[in-house]
Amino acid sequence: MPRRVINSSSSSSSPTMWSSFNPAAAGRHRRLSCLLLPAAVLVLTFTFCTRPATAAICGTSSYDPSSKICCSGSVQPWYNINTKCCGATSYDPATKICCSGSVQPWYNINTKCCGATSYDPATKICCSGSVQPWYNINTKCCGTTSYDPATKE
Repeated sequence: MPRRVINSSSSSSSPTMWSSFNPAAAGRHRRLSCLLLPAAVLVLTFTFCTRPATAAICGTSSYDPSSKICCSGSVQPWYNINTKCCGATSYDPATKICCSGSVQPWYNINTKCCGATSYDPATKICCSGSVQPWYNINTKCCGTTSYDPATKE
């Protein structure tokens, strides 16, 4: 809205209404409305409005892409700029990992997936899709079980 200036020396006995600018901020607009009364009383009111979001379609639903993400046709929460999809679920890759379409805990920079389960390779080993204890650098797998070859054959 263009800025309107009022003449403060106006001798009119009726109140004069004016509005200041409506700045184009990222996602928010601020509107300042003032009412100047003849008795020189100034009343300020603030109104916060959200700019109409651009709707997007996800499956059969519409959603606001500034606060949601579409994952395999399902509207999901948007956590931050790094938000990713894991199947039909959203997740924050700074705190979670996607393993075979399942959101799992993220332990550290070395976190790995074993099937649909995450694990820390410093303490576990993946044996045929099963997370097992890690004994030492020589730990081996026999099927879905881990073992230390120094103590077992």
